[in-house]
Amino acid sequence: MKNYSTHNFFNWALVKSNLIFLLVGIFTLLLLVPSYLMEKPPAASLDPSGKIFDLMDKIGENFSPRTHIQTAILEAKNGDALSPDVLRELLINEQKLIEADKSFQLTPDNLEKTNFLYKYFNPLTNKEVPGIFSVAAAVESMLVTHPKLKTSLLEATEEQVKFAIDAIMKTEFSYIITDAISIESTSKKIIVLGEEIDWWISPALFINVFSDNEKLGGGVYSIGISSDESTINKEVLDRKIQDFLRGQQNTYNLWSIAIDVNLESEEQGTQSAIYITFTVIVALGIMGLALRSYWAVTLTGIGIGILIIWLKGLSILFNIKGGLTIDMIVPIAMISFGVDFAVHTIRRIQEEEKINIRKSYIFGMSGIITAIILAFLSNNIAFLANSISEIESVKYFGFSAAIAVTSAFFILGFIVPLAFAKITEKITLHWKNKKIEKLINFSLGSLVAIGTGSAIIVMIALNLILGTVILISVGCSAVILPILFTSKGEKVTKEDLSENSSQQNNFSILLQNIIIGLAQYKFITVTIFTFITIFFGWYAVKLEATFNVEDFFDPDSNIVQGLDKTDLHLGEKGGEPGIIYIEGKFGDDKTFIDIKDLLLKLSQNESIGRNLNGSPTFFPPHIISILEIISSSNFSKNEILVNTGIKITDEDLNGIPDNDEQIKQVLNYALEKGIFNNNGELIYTKNRVQDVLRIKDNYFYTQISFAIPGTRSLEKTTYAWESLNKDILIIKNTPNLIDYGITGSPFTRKAGLDATTKSLQLSIPIATLGTFLLLMIFMRSFRYSLITVIPILLVVIWLYGTMYLMSYGLNLVTATIGAISIGVGIDYSIHMTQRFREELNKNSNKYEALKFSTKGTGMALAASAASSIGGFLVMSQAPMPLFSSYGLITAIMIIMAFSASVLVLPSLLMIVSKNKTDIK
Repeated sequence: MKNYSTHNFFNWALVKSNLIFLLVGIFTLLLLVPSYLMEKPPAASLDPSGKIFDLMDKIGENFSPRTHIQTAILEAKNGDALSPDVLRELLINEQKLIEADKSFQLTPDNLEKTNFLYKYFNPLTNKEVPGIFSVAAAVESMLVTHPKLKTSLLEATEEQVKFAIDAIMKTEFSYIITDAISIESTSKKIIVLGEEIDWWISPALFINVFSDNEKLGGGVYSIGISSDESTINKEVLDRKIQDFLRGQQNTYNLWSIAIDVNLESEEQGTQSAIYITFTVIVALGIMGLALRSYWAVTLTGIGIGILIIWLKGLSILFNIKGGLTIDMIVPIAMISFGVDFAVHTIRRIQEEEKINIRKSYIFGMSGIITAIILAFLSNNIAFLANSISEIESVKYFGFSAAIAVTSAFFILGFIVPLAFAKITEKITLHWKNKKIEKLINFSLGSLVAIGTGSAIIVMIALNLILGTVILISVGCSAVILPILFTSKGEKVTKEDLSENSSQQNNFSILLQNIIIGLAQYKFITVTIFTFITIFFGWYAVKLEATFNVEDFFDPDSNIVQGLDKTDLHLGEKGGEPGIIYIEGKFGDDKTFIDIKDLLLKLSQNESIGRNLNGSPTFFPPHIISILEIISSSNFSKNEILVNTGIKITDEDLNGIPDNDEQIKQVLNYALEKGIFNNNGELIYTKNRVQDVLRIKDNYFYTQISFAIPGTRSLEKTTYAWESLNKDILIIKNTPNLIDYGITGSPFTRKAGLDATTKSLQLSIPIATLGTFLLLMIFMRSFRYSLITVIPILLVVIWLYGTMYLMSYGLNLVTATIGAISIGVGIDYSIHMTQRFREELNKNSNKYEALKFSTKGTGMALAASAASSIGGFLVMSQAPMPLFSSYGLITAIMIIMAFSASVLVLPSLLMIVSKNKTDIK
């Protein structure tokens, strides 16, 4: 009865095929409208929820920075960045940068022309400087003003330059040099101009450039993938600044540090786009060779293109947020799923050697429909299991992938085989000369693969409308024209279908022999693969979350080289900023004494960077340094006394004013006027103070920043996080504190990776259990349902064990591949089990049933796997590691999914199955 119903349905589909194609075409064109008229949903957040992110939000609300800071590292070609030639070139380029800003040359294209360098007070020159004051500028100032020198950097000798550097080092502004030089710097005592000086040599210098954050769109800048216009503006500006600082690079090489993550991603992604195109081309090409069909290649390529249109349009309609994994990874992954649906259905049609193509289509689709429905539903379960994730991007990845799989099921699993049957019913591309026929079919198929591949990458990476135009052009030339000009040809017969099958016999026989040979020794086979799984499992449990920039960007790119040079020359002296946020109210001076005790405790923490003199790298000013400097400044204390009548005292000499009212007055004074030393010289402007301190009524809000070296290592970041959280317990019982905690980009990144790992650990068992229950409902067999999900677990264990052995770690991309591996593993094993059960009903011997299953579904699995593996191996050659690692790991995953389904699953089927005669 079931077969009769499905036969009727597919016969109806053939009869109404023109109407179905028309409706699909109209619906596809309608899905272009949202992409053109509706606003694209924003990028999904890569961050989970939690206090560490709440603290970052509070910092953003209370301390929107006035300046955007770019840091560059200069490495001297002669080994000494403090030599006259290097400093001269740097000073000239620095001056060119300032002049370029005056003429608005730094303006990003989409902003109003203005100057962007931020003027700030420089204590060495006692005047404002426009955005940059490097070591070269400091040396120039000392050369001009020092009574023994009275020269300029352009004319100074090496001895004069070294004398000027030593003179700066002997002042209170020595940090201008010490903060800028490399940890590899050295000094020696030498007599110059009649004085003993320290002759400093440093292979590198660090240079800071300050831009006006508000003019660039404001907000807190964070290094990461973002579509925020303000972030892109800052990256464009930073690149222009880098170009001016580089100049001709005659005496040095210069890299700005992590300034252009988004622009670099876009450029490397564009360079990798051709490899994604080749992925589609190779996948379709191998599919064509496996199925020996021009129409299979053509229709599948067009079908994948339509799938992308549906995915993009439906995602906008359902407000599915985008991002890297959603906009790029999901569409690319669907190449594999789309090819899989098409290969299985078309191969089954070819396999049904009926009297004509209509009957082959009806019987073939009726035979496979249960398997592809199960594959479709189980894939959705696997992907939707990610919806439990705390990370928005992972959650929306699950939703997006579910939309894509549903679209692939309908288009590639129903429409494409229907079109294949309808077209091949009318025409065949036969030629009198078989060699010419093969050559023409190969040439036409190659052109179609190139055309559809190009259309697909344009849709994914550039413009959906343009990609659709290309796809329509390919469709017209590859489908409509052959139909118009050859529609009166001979119809496809049983012999035509048999010819395709006979050409595949050699490989089919080999595959059958391997599978049946292993299945005959089923217990030995299962034992061997059990040991293999234990081996990979041992390493799989060692796989840890990592965040290496080399996993995402070309090792030769500026961003990677800049970070490498930073690690080399900055070392433990500095690093990525960590932040302590503290929010409280006035009322007890013990609050601030405890905060000072916290800083003393942190100064002993080995995770915090160290300056050349061994002191901890806290970024000044901070709330305690403000209190200490003003409490010791007679100038500031006198001004406070005159203006408020309050005398600032520090009788216990702890650097903290003696009562709460004095503390509040000192902090308000700093916010209103800045920080002055004992002589009345301005050290920090009020703007600098406002970047770290806010007072509202009787409440204060402050952030204390410090350097954390080595944060490219997750292990070091984790250790820092744990040790800092132990230290901060010292203020657990401090009075009047409302909120406090540790945050900063190293720790938010760690929290994101932890959440990614957690979501993966939860989604795998949920997907496995959900699939098992689905199979129980459809198969109505506990044992068949159980052994069908076993390959899923094998693939996950093998994959993560292999990733560990290949030195990969878990990140957002590799975790995504893990989710995809569940879908592919389910897909392959369902097809094999379902076909075996079908053949077991026809054959009394289970080995005969396995033989026919291998000949049919085994070959389809091989064709599908070969297509996807070939395509993704091409992608593994892409220059951007994000795509190359994705391509390589996905290819390995598909090999494993195929192996588990055709090498392990058949032995399990033999163990749990009985011959019909045994059952009777």
